[in-house]
Formats: sequence, C-alpha cells, structure tokens
Amino acid sequence: MPFTPKDLQELPISFCSREGETWVTVGPCSITAWKKRKIPLDGRQYKCAGTIILRNGKELQASFSITTTNFDFIIMDSLYIPVKGTWYRWNEPQLLDALNLSKEEFIPYQWKTDKPLDYHVKAPYVIDDRLLKEK
Repeated sequence: MPFTPKDLQELPISFCSREGETWVTVGPCSITAWKKRKIPLDGRQYKCAGTIILRNGKELQASFSITTTNFDFIIMDSLYIPVKGTWYRWNEPQLLDALNLSKEEFIPYQWKTDKPLDYHVKAPYVIDDRLLKEK
C-alpha cells in the first residue's frame, strides 16, 4: 500500500528522506540517528536514505534498511521509493504507474546508501536476483 503525505502525518510511519539520513536499530523497538561518517559492519540493522539504480540506468531516491549480519545487506521488504510525495514499496504495481515504467523497465539492479558503508567494496552494490523474487 502506498503511503501518502496525509498517511505520514496521521500514522507513525517514517522514511529516511533527507540525504545521508541513517538510523541504527538499538533495541527490539528502538532506533536512534547514526551520526558517524560511515556505516560499520557491526551486525546491526540500519535504515538509510539512498539510491536504487534500475537495470536501464535510471536512479531513484529510496529509503531502505540494510543488515550488516550478511553480505546481501539490503532488506528488500523495507525498500520504498517516493514519487511526488507518495512512498511506494518497490514491488507495488502503483509504483510502475507513478513512474510511467513497464515491469521490464523497472528491475532494481544496484543500490547505494547516501552514507557509505565501512566496507572495502565500494558502492553501488548489485542486488542478487534471488532477493527480487516475490514472497
């Protein structure tokens, strides 16, 4: 379900929408702003502002979570993309309509966080096709 600006005012929902915005999960129901320059590979989960790069090369602003417990990093269920103030989950059909793209044109291929990972491999990172399979 897309989240409109009205939803964001009325519901306790938030997305990383400012460049470089990053939060770290510090407890079962608690997150805090991550102010350091890089995101460490410390086994925690981070919610990040970033970019999704489609196979056609188009770059889209996004908000998503990453886990530093494995090297897939990105958590696809947390990937939302804003279009004109409305936030869409990456696999919602309405997103394709809002972007005026076909399903074949819209295949997330790479991603990068605005705040870099403290990782020897530099962004952008390729999204493994098995993560794109719908559940």
